[in-house]
Amino acid sequence: MKVIAVVNHKGGVGKTTSVHNLSKALAIFGKKVLMVDNDPQANLTVSCGVKDIESSIYDTMCENKSLPVVPIAERLDLVPAELSYMNAEQKLQAEINGYFRMKKALKKEAKDYDYVLIDCPPSLGILTLNALIAANSILVVVESAFLSVKGLQTIIDVVKDVQEELNPDLETEGLLLTKLNHTVLRREMAETVRNVYPNKVFDTVIRQNVALEEASAAGSDIFEYDSNSNGATDYMQLCKEILHEI
Repeated sequence: MKVIAVVNHKGGVGKTTSVHNLSKALAIFGKKVLMVDNDPQANLTVSCGVKDIESSIYDTMCENKSLPVVPIAERLDLVPAELSYMNAEQKLQAEINGYFRMKKALKKEAKDYDYVLIDCPPSLGILTLNALIAANSILVVVESAFLSVKGLQTIIDVVKDVQEELNPDLETEGLLLTKLNHTVLRREMAETVRNVYPNKVFDTVIRQNVALEEASAAGSDIFEYDSNSNGATDYMQLCKEILHEI
């Protein structure tokens, strides 16, 4: 089982979109995939069209209950979140093993999956650290914009600390550039990331594509919504790169 934490402490860079659509692409390739919504905003849960949740990740992390798994598509499941998860940080910080709850839950109950992708909140708090400790790989989503690139080193430093102190097996899957368009600034920012972090940036980039936003709003992945879109092409290419198919 490969556990990938998808992170960036800046919001709106495309973390949730990437988790949803990369997971679906992996499922299309025949992999059994579990998505974990680790964000109190529950954007991944909403994007998957899941409503009327009886149990959420809060119950696993704070009440020691089993992972609530919701089937989304063939070979693709979701552990949903809801707004009550906002209360988890304070509760976990008061627990001795609060930083290891997700690792314990995944090790116990997610053994049948080929891939687990964790959608992290836009912060580097205890929820994200739980994901980094549980993961064996990290994927950093970086919008091709000045502020997103400017804060990238902060994430790299936190990952290094986690590797040294809490999870020596954590590796960097790669840096994923998103929302790339034809403007000079966006392309310059993308090139800056490649120059500063050589050999760590995926060859695949996710182009700015309105169909990706429309798919999320419709509670669908990009392959169901518009399989001919640039978004579908890009996430399938990313999937192939991760699987070493290209």
